[in-house]
Amino acid sequence: MTFSPAHITALATHPVKGLTAHPLQTTTVEAGAVFPLDRAYAIENGPCGFDPAAPQHISKSKFLVLVRYEDVAQVKCTYDLENKSITLSKPDTDDVTLSLETAEGQEALAAYFTARMGEKAIGPLKVRHADDHAFTDTAENFVHVVNLASVKALSETMGVEIDPKRFRANIYVEGLPAYEEFNWADKKIRSSSGVEFKFAKRTRRCAAVDVNPVTAERDTNINKALHGSLGHMDVGIYLEVLNNGALSVGDTLIVE
Repeated sequence: MTFSPAHITALATHPVKGLTAHPLQTTTVEAGAVFPLDRAYAIENGPCGFDPAAPQHISKSKFLVLVRYEDVAQVKCTYDLENKSITLSKPDTDDVTLSLETAEGQEALAAYFTARMGEKAIGPLKVRHADDHAFTDTAENFVHVVNLASVKALSETMGVEIDPKRFRANIYVEGLPAYEEFNWADKKIRSSSGVEFKFAKRTRRCAAVDVNPVTAERDTNINKALHGSLGHMDVGIYLEVLNNGALSVGDTLIVE
């Protein structure tokens, strides 16, 4: 079987789990790691047992994430990755810029969302972080790839335009047919820049994808549409990075 080259059209990292992504033109990757700063911080919603001295994977349900709290999407975020700061923007309020790496900044970030979540917060909010730990949905460290043709096919099935940002990927690609990425299992994958990957698994979606990233409204039922038309609830794939290198928008993923 011959596979179409997948051209990278966008790259993104998500410094704070559940919040706005940060677009990248280029990034470095390391074997067995996520994108730099991807899900490096998370906002705990009530004590979850996280120990920064011995960090372990914890279910996303313990954090402030879109699957349970669509209100989070009302806050748009921009980042200064070099200085590890975040700027929070919301209509009719002044922007707020905070440090992600200081205790004061983390406390202020938790307080910002505490004030906006109100009774929807089930417990005290606290920013969590540990060096070399990522608050990913999987216990393993992967990068997440979404094929834009698959999103377009889903949009056509549902009769409504679906924003690819709903799927919160690290790598967005085009140039291959819809859902061809599911056939990459057990294949060798490399970028035109020399980064090698191993297919890990397909990405089963949760209700977070039903939240419109622009309006912050839960306005679709994507999983129902997927299951009804395709018999599964998967959009995107996880890849494991096998060597250190660099990725840039414009690179190509090649399946051998």
